[in-house]
Amino acid sequence: MSEETPTPPPGDVPPANLKKIETDSLGSKRMKRSFWQRIGASGLSVSLAIHVLLVFVAAAFVVSTVTDNAKKDANTFATGAGGGSGGERVKSTERKVQPKNVKSLAKTTTRITSKSASASIALPDMPSSASASSMISGAMAGGASKGFGGGSGGGIGAGKGMGSGGGKNFVAKPVMGANIFSQRLAVYFDASASMLPYLERVEAEIRVQFPDADVYLSDGVFIKVQDGEVVGGDKFKGKSFFDPPSVAVKKNAKGEIAPTDTNPAKLTSQGRAIFKKHGDNFRKFSVGAWLDVLKDDRTYDALIILSDFQDGVMQIRTKAAGNVPAYKPDKGMKATPPEVFSDRNTGGSGFSRSVTLIASGGASGQPIVQCKDTTGLIVGMVALGSGIPVGTTVAEIKENVNFTLSKPLTAAASGRVVCNNGGDRRLPEEKKWEDEWEKTFAGARENKGPRLYLISTVKTYGNKPGTVLQRCVSASEGSAILVKFGSAKKGEALISNLIPNGGALRAVTKETGAGRPADFDDMYVGMPVSGKGVPKDAFIVELPTFKEVKEGELTKRVGVKPMKISAPLTEDVTNVVFTFTPLIQAVGTLAKDSKTIENVSGSVDLRPGMLIQDARFPPSTKIVSVTPNKAAPGFFVIELSAPSTADAANALIRFRAAPSTTGNARGAAPSR
Repeated sequence: MSEETPTPPPGDVPPANLKKIETDSLGSKRMKRSFWQRIGASGLSVSLAIHVLLVFVAAAFVVSTVTDNAKKDANTFATGAGGGSGGERVKSTERKVQPKNVKSLAKTTTRITSKSASASIALPDMPSSASASSMISGAMAGGASKGFGGGSGGGIGAGKGMGSGGGKNFVAKPVMGANIFSQRLAVYFDASASMLPYLERVEAEIRVQFPDADVYLSDGVFIKVQDGEVVGGDKFKGKSFFDPPSVAVKKNAKGEIAPTDTNPAKLTSQGRAIFKKHGDNFRKFSVGAWLDVLKDDRTYDALIILSDFQDGVMQIRTKAAGNVPAYKPDKGMKATPPEVFSDRNTGGSGFSRSVTLIASGGASGQPIVQCKDTTGLIVGMVALGSGIPVGTTVAEIKENVNFTLSKPLTAAASGRVVCNNGGDRRLPEEKKWEDEWEKTFAGARENKGPRLYLISTVKTYGNKPGTVLQRCVSASEGSAILVKFGSAKKGEALISNLIPNGGALRAVTKETGAGRPADFDDMYVGMPVSGKGVPKDAFIVELPTFKEVKEGELTKRVGVKPMKISAPLTEDVTNVVFTFTPLIQAVGTLAKDSKTIENVSGSVDLRPGMLIQDARFPPSTKIVSVTPNKAAPGFFVIELSAPSTADAANALIRFRAAPSTTGNARGAAPSR
């Protein structure tokens, strides 16, 4: 009987994991492969890695080659031309304004010449030079942009190049005949009743050239000074003894701000900030406060005052000064401090007269002063000099013998006595504010202060010698003009329809009954005139005359003779602006065949280079020098380029301002 192997009982040996082991044809067992391995992706990964490496190596080789060529090419340079600025490639060449190949281009250009007058030469095209020139101009004109390039293309460069500045060396812009050097302009407009007819038209004229000008409006143009400080200005901190006008904002029936008051909505952002801080002072104390604030504020580089200039300057004293005690008002009475200066007494003329005394011309305790020449003296003039008490005036005059003072001398008088008709009784320390104004405006010559311009419709107060406004205008190299509206015809040297606003009629001739209104008092024969259709260098030959004609209950002023100028107009004009330029005036003594003018007063605004406008000197005679007279403070000696042809004592002499040559590196206009 045979033996059989018994079958193992179930459960003794664990069953195999069929998911992990499979049997091949020989019965051997192996691990199961993943899907990624079964599709053969392992070789593909290796292949891709090799190709990526090859592409990277090739790219590195190409970049390296291009960079090397750019460095070796001497005729190629990068500017980053375009509208941007501050590009990295420009920074590397910011000191190399021109590329190195400019000279080589110039040297290789062949010059073709001919000495024959009838020769015909055909020039060949030069594309290479033209391309190079275009490339260079584009590089120079284009600005810099960040990154690589961004130019306008074509080699021309549309960006703002290196030569384009932010308002530097700008030219003057004409406003009603005045050449205004400015980018940031402020205008003070006298909105009094006499000036209202001019308001709309004048503002329109200004905004043609300066659309962003800040226009401030207030009633009148006056300057109030108390104890040497401009009332309403930056330095004034005390109580004012002047009665200011109402500061209420004027509004129409619709609640809108009236056109006679400053409208903040029309100001720039800087203008609104200034008006918010100082607006009340501008309303209360007029142009004095406005100028005192803005002369030190660098918001504006030019200031214009437009007025009829009939208000002037008034100065009072309340505090002790020199040997004068402080003012004490009477009990129960309104305080009225003494007035020490007013230029309204004589229309703001400010003329001074110098009187030379004979030896021992006046004794202490006596009011009479001996002299040989009293020319120009007027009773009421304020007298200043050695031994003369403060506040002394001329009481009586004996022609070319002596004059009597209102107070006796405190010491023996000798030398020279100065008499002025401006009502000036100020002590030196009370005049310092004028010197500060003049010094500040003189900063305009170095772009450190504003220029000052005066546009007047009636009076030329700002052009009278010695006045503070004229001193500031001259110091800043600004200008002062007088404007009128009128009409004229082509081919005629006449200006008609110059109807004035007001003023009493001055009698001129008994035969015609014609007269000249006060509005023309400050105009004179020889005064330069300009305007549309007026030839260059024209001047007044004859002033206009008028007469009053009654029409019912009304009196109408009509023209008798129009104004005559030195040259006929070149075109027809109707109701346009004509500009009259007042000449700078001074008083002095002339000697025949001498190039010097002695004892000159009112000349603080005279400077070398100015032209003298006087028939007693040859045409084009210029000022060579202006020298203070140390022996007589306040007087000057003027040296001219040609001698006088006549003698004259205390003569009124007029000068034309020299053209401005000051550079104008100014900032950008303010934003709204």
